[in-house]
Amino acid sequence: MTSIRLTRATMCWASAAVVVLSAVAGCGSAGGQGTPAKAGPPAPTEPGAPSRPVHDPPAAFATGHPASLPEQAIAGRLTVGGMLNAPLPIALYKATAFVATATQLQAIDTGTGRTTATVTPERTPVETGDAWNDTNHAAAPLLVDAHGAATVIAPFVVKQTGTGTQATHTVVEVTGTSAETGKAIWHLTLGLPEWATETTPEVSAIGADSGIAVISASASRSGHAVAFGIDLNSPRQVWSMDRFQASAVADRTVAGSVLEDAVGIDRRPAGFDIATGKQLWKGPLGASASADPAGPQRLRVHGKDYDNGPYERLTDPRTGRTLQSLPSGLAGSTCTYDDQSMLICYGMSAVYGVEPSTGKVAWQLPDAQADRIAPKITTAWHGRVYGTTPNGAIALDARTGKDVPSPHVAPLLVNESAGIVLDDGLVAYPTSG
Repeated sequence: MTSIRLTRATMCWASAAVVVLSAVAGCGSAGGQGTPAKAGPPAPTEPGAPSRPVHDPPAAFATGHPASLPEQAIAGRLTVGGMLNAPLPIALYKATAFVATATQLQAIDTGTGRTTATVTPERTPVETGDAWNDTNHAAAPLLVDAHGAATVIAPFVVKQTGTGTQATHTVVEVTGTSAETGKAIWHLTLGLPEWATETTPEVSAIGADSGIAVISASASRSGHAVAFGIDLNSPRQVWSMDRFQASAVADRTVAGSVLEDAVGIDRRPAGFDIATGKQLWKGPLGASASADPAGPQRLRVHGKDYDNGPYERLTDPRTGRTLQSLPSGLAGSTCTYDDQSMLICYGMSAVYGVEPSTGKVAWQLPDAQADRIAPKITTAWHGRVYGTTPNGAIALDARTGKDVPSPHVAPLLVNESAGIVLDDGLVAYPTSG
């Protein structure tokens, strides 16, 4: 492996796939009931069991011990030049990588590359994903705490076969899987609006809070989207909302954009109570609008208002109130929360370290005075930022932006046990320091 290869193979989409364990409490409401998973043979191992020393955050990786991950994880996600152009469909839990595809969820031991468990939906997936050149449209699984147990949430687009005069429908099947054993715990079916009969939606688990997880299904080309709230402890659907593109969960709120026309051009940023689906606030009409998580009690709301032009704001999730307008230089950038205290924002030529509590820019690269260039960021986690420059892999202190010793690789995903790296394929390296 060479640092040159890492530089070519990474870009800002990667860190959007970072998934962390979110603590959620129970909450009940009326809705459709899920079904427990059928009994099956025990998993060969406990996928989440710690099998090696942990390092939080990792400062080094055992590059002499790579474990290959399934090629299907990056199917259709690479440019001709080998750069990643969509988030990885992977969640890390301890020493296990949970890899989602359109047809299954695999638990992979990041130390050996061995598949320790596989979960499939009960119904037939709409996409087969058989060929290498098939794009894997699956989003990253979501890790939550349900009934005090770490649970992996993964949605699938499947066929609900009709009987007699009943028509066959495209529906979403959500699976809940034990992060420790890799066994399916439950399956829940979500009905889709009529527009889903004309196009196959892409589905994702957006986030969870207060015992409710949010599932999104959308068809961007036709301007359609729907969101569902599911009670993780039942499981059951508690609300659904058509024409809403959910994109973030923070402080008991699900936020995103409300679609105001038939083609998905006119949008308003909006927030809804995650327990009830009740609207809490709605922003101005514009040509674009979106909300991203910026820490447990903040949202980054951005878009283009028809009356006032582009905006970048840190907002209160419950009220939509602007807490701080962000620098115009952040427009169009990708931001990722380091799951500790800092929001790292980066685009084509600049990197910012932002304090979510105040919206203050703590540091910025490039810095001409200090003769420092801006790296390409791959991810940030627990106070450390990872990326590359023409000099190779780098790491920064998330609070100050100062260089710390190079980890020699630039992980796209990382936790205390492993780093996932794109280098002539997707590989996992154990943390070593």
